[in-house]
Amino acid sequence: MSSRPGSRQLNSEGRGRLGDLGQDHEHGHLTYVEQLDPGGRLWLRTKPFSAPPNQELAQCLRTFAHLVELLQLGVRAQVLDVGCGPGWLSEFLTRCGYWVTGVDISPDMTEIARTRIDEIPGPVGDGLEPLAEFHAMPVLEMPWTDQFDAAVLYDTMHHFDNELGTLEVIRRTLVPGGQLYIHEGVKPPPGSEGERNLLEEMERFGTLESPFDPEYLVSVVEQAGFANVRRLVEVDELVDLAEPERRRDRIVGRLVPDRLRARALGQAALRPEFNIVHAFNPIPAGAGTGAEFEARIEADGGWEPTGDELRLRLQVTNAGNAFWPAGRWYPYPAGSVTLGMYVLGPQQERGRELGRTALPRSVSAGETVVVELHVRPEELRQGTLAVDLVREGVHWFSDNGSQPFVLPAPA
Repeated sequence: MSSRPGSRQLNSEGRGRLGDLGQDHEHGHLTYVEQLDPGGRLWLRTKPFSAPPNQELAQCLRTFAHLVELLQLGVRAQVLDVGCGPGWLSEFLTRCGYWVTGVDISPDMTEIARTRIDEIPGPVGDGLEPLAEFHAMPVLEMPWTDQFDAAVLYDTMHHFDNELGTLEVIRRTLVPGGQLYIHEGVKPPPGSEGERNLLEEMERFGTLESPFDPEYLVSVVEQAGFANVRRLVEVDELVDLAEPERRRDRIVGRLVPDRLRARALGQAALRPEFNIVHAFNPIPAGAGTGAEFEARIEADGGWEPTGDELRLRLQVTNAGNAFWPAGRWYPYPAGSVTLGMYVLGPQQERGRELGRTALPRSVSAGETVVVELHVRPEELRQGTLAVDLVREGVHWFSDNGSQPFVLPAPA
């Protein structure tokens, strides 16, 4: 930690963070965008792309590729971008077909992020419109529970002055088995140029720029209740095959024999430039079958006449481990969950479909909602009817082993 006047530790030496200057960091983050010059604001709208020199492009693109490859999320997976800033990562995730929710304390940042999504030119896949929403709020005030398949924190944890509380809130927002991915700077040595740069940034903008010791960050993730916590390291580079004996090494900055170069890469892995942490929200005992999308459907009473239709109340329980985002109105967006009715074929196969019924709200794992199913008498005369849950544009739940519900015959 620098000995400059006014600096102080956030807590104790064992905290594993750089420190701060005792400023109002919330105000600093709220006013950050307006403090930038025009070039800085343009960067927010174009990141990670810009005219050379661009020191962040390669790092951002490498990290994004690693993130997508590691998480292995499906179409319309629910992804939380924590501290989303101007939304460049949210935009990239949205272009992958995920359903993205970005959170940042700065309304200026979330407005830039919305603009980036609005400017995506058309569908991101067959029948997949870009889906993303943004909320300007402190991360500790996030209201969601058991909703997201993954939470991503890209270069943002160093802005939060309560890392344990922040991670506990994030874990609450994840479904059982949901993933956490952190990419974060490493605390620089005391008195180093890196430390001086961070302190100058805090003095200029009033923001908190306090990265972590790697071991400390892992311990905090574990304290927050995450499981299977592991550190990862990036060692990507292009290798010149034309000079097998001696190559210019980007780490030591000179030509070195292969054996020395391998040693340098190993040392880089032991002293990484970035903290990269991957972990899971544990699946509680008895929290469902282990299937992602599974439903339990039961009748809540019998058929009731209502006008020229019959009504049956169904109790629909999320018996899997995934969040069901409700489709609010037709056309239902791909990835949203609805109730589908169809005529059951002679081999118990799914026959002619008879429309959809929207869920009254989104449903977390373990929750039950009551859905009113309205059927015309002539539909009941077409044969045996069944209902199942549908991930619109993706699959019927029964395609993955969930049991549909056969409607009882009217009395």
